[in-house]
This record gives sequence, C-alpha cells and structure tokens, in this order.
Amino acid sequence: MTKEEFISQLDRAAATMPGLPVSTALVRHLSEALKKGDPPWWQLTQKAWEKRSFVAWTEAWGLFLACLHYEVLSDAENPLVPYFPSCGGTDEADPSSALAQVLRALPKTFFDNLRVAQRRTYVEARAPLWINPAMLFFQSRNLSFYLVEVNAGAGLNLVADLAVPQRGFNPELVAARIGLEPTPLLLEDIGHRRWLTAALMPDQLPLIKALDKAIDVALQRQRQEAAFIQIVPCWPDQAAKFLAKNIPADDPDVGLLLFNMGTTVRMTDAEYEAYRRGVAEALRPWGDRGLWVEMENVRGEMYSTTYQLRAHRHAGGQWRGHVMASFDFAADKTVFDLDQSKVFLS
Repeated sequence: MTKEEFISQLDRAAATMPGLPVSTALVRHLSEALKKGDPPWWQLTQKAWEKRSFVAWTEAWGLFLACLHYEVLSDAENPLVPYFPSCGGTDEADPSSALAQVLRALPKTFFDNLRVAQRRTYVEARAPLWINPAMLFFQSRNLSFYLVEVNAGAGLNLVADLAVPQRGFNPELVAARIGLEPTPLLLEDIGHRRWLTAALMPDQLPLIKALDKAIDVALQRQRQEAAFIQIVPCWPDQAAKFLAKNIPADDPDVGLLLFNMGTTVRMTDAEYEAYRRGVAEALRPWGDRGLWVEMENVRGEMYSTTYQLRAHRHAGGQWRGHVMASFDFAADKTVFDLDQSKVFLS
C-alpha cells in the first residue's frame, strides 16, 4: 500500500459518506496530513502493513478507522470520545484537532491490530440476504440445509433470520449454522465485541444499535443451545477443503448453502478463480441440493459501490451462476429480478 494509493482511497471514501460527518472528517484529515508529508503514524502504519496486501479499495482505510475506533471504545479518556456518537459523543463538531492529538500518540495495540486484525462488519440490511435464495431453493422443496458462511466473524449473519425475521421463512429448516473464520470472534469476550462495534463507523449509531440487538439474539440462543452457532478456524482459501472433509453430502434429505459477503472482493482475480473452482468442486457431490450465494462488490470496478447478490449451483451437468440482485449504496438504487431468480433456483 503506497501513500498515493491510500490518499486516493481516502479521498474516494470522503465522497461516499455524505451522511457521516465524523467519518468523513476523519478520512479527510488523514488525506490532508499525508499530502503534506510522511507523519510518524504513517511510517509506523507502513511497517505494520509490510506483510499485508489489500485488493478492495475499502480495505486499508476501513481497517485503519476500525483500529482507531477500537482504541476510542477502549479508553474513556481518549480525546475523540466527545466526537464519537458510538461513545456517547456528538457528531456536531469537527474531530480533526482531537484526531491530530490521537495520531501523535497511538498505542502499540493500534499497530498490532493494523498488522493482523480482520474487519468483520455486521450490517442489518445485508445480513439476511441469504434468506431469499434459501426460500427459493430449499424451502420451496421443504428441504433442510446446512448454512455455512466464510469469514463469518462471530457468526451474526448466520442468525439473521432470527435477529431480522423475514416473512415466510422457516428457521427450522436450518440444520446447522457453521461459520468459517481465520480468527473466530467470541461474543462473550468484551474485546471481541468492541472489535465488532469498531468495524462500523463511529457515527453509524443505528447500525451499532442493530449490531447490539443481533448480539443479544445470538447470545440468548447460545445459552439455550451451546452449539447453536459453530465457529471453526478456517481461512477462505481452505473453505472448499473444509466442506469436502467435514460436511458429508450423503444424506439426501439435507442440502448445503455456502454464503460469503465482503470476502471475494478481497481476493485477486487468480485467488478468486481458485476459490470459485474449489467451491464448485466441493458442491458437486451435493448435486441439486447445493447452493453458493455471494454478496460481493462488482469485480473489476476500481471504486465499486455496487454489491451483487450472486447465486451459483450445479444444474443440467453444468456449473451455473446468476445475478439475483444488485445494490448501489452510493446511488441508493436496488435492482432485483425475482422471476429469473425463481427460474434459476427451481
């Protein structure tokens, strides 16, 4: 990640968050500081990122803000607390002077997180998007299914049908909820919960409240059933092997739904092609009982603000894909082709 790339992405971020004054002010201050030179915090950031690479344009600055947000959430005396609604502050004042103060004395934990942490963002509006494909593909046949998510974090998307109930969906069809995550997050761990909050912007208060609600729902079910959500250490490039080894396809009365969101956008074209081939091979034994659903940015668009809901399956002896819906969050525009989706998933 060069300074020029980071500045370009910060400037693009500022243009896409008009409704978030605090977050916009943060990224603008970072950009302006870098345009003036190489401040010490940037030199330490580059060192922390020596062994990391970023593909999606939102990855680097999103992680930087998440690490910053985490430090503010963890320290009631942090100068940014009065400016962060997530910490009880107000978004009516410019946080730039406080940010400059914080940047001069960033703790070791900030750079440790920059080096190894993975940002996992729960967005209530996106979390249930696996449900509609599940209804069209599994529920229409009254077929139970294993629900598996790649890069699942704490597994909150896996309980979206309970946290954000969708009319007509039967949660009893979900035979198991399995999250694959390189560094699993535990909802009982206060540090991990702070990290989940930190993945959201400090002035996204409605999203933070929705996150807290989803956490409460997940914890309540886990207290009733310890294995209600199963989080397994697994990197995305090993997901297909995990499926083949640990989830047998020999029960004709159970299907498999593999879901990923904000995952393949972080892959290079070569990595995505390997991932796609692996998933296609892992789902082959499932035949017409296997479905892969993605909620990802459009590949090939440098500054894409459009997500696509894509479904993939084996049908007629071929591996096929279909774009069920597209969501442009910058233009607030959604396109959904229900009729064609029904045909594809029938």
